[in-house]
Amino acid sequence: MTNSFLFFSLALGVATGALGGYIAEKKGSTQRFGFIIGFLFGFIGVFGLLLMAKKPPNDQLSDGSE
Repeated sequence: MTNSFLFFSLALGVATGALGGYIAEKKGSTQRFGFIIGFLFGFIGVFGLLLMAKKPPNDQLSDGSE
């Protein structure tokens, strides 16, 4: 394995991880989760994150005492 292939693979992993983190944040998950999925699984992981259902926002104003 040449160094250029290693650096290209690492750069591609970081790029798909960043894209996965952005998508996961827009869908209501953490950026860390999206980055890990995008980094480890590449474009297949990013596609899976795109298909992920959007989480409803938590209502933090209500304290559950109603």
